[in-house]
Amino acid sequence: MNAATQLDQQDLCGLESVAEGRAPSVPADVVARLLAMGLVQKLDEEERGEMLQLTPRGLSFIRSSDQ
Repeated sequence: MNAATQLDQQDLCGLESVAEGRAPSVPADVVARLLAMGLVQKLDEEERGEMLQLTPRGLSFIRSSDQ
């Protein structure tokens, strides 16, 4: 799956939010799509609840979109 052709504006904004550390602000449906595309992954932290981080694929997508 080519992530560049699958991301709509809402998905791209969600991916940017995760990259900026604002994952809690990303709607659940967007998180589900980003997880399904392999662009983010869940981290479980006991003190702060569920957190998200970019996967290597998500990071490379963010880097390529910045250029």
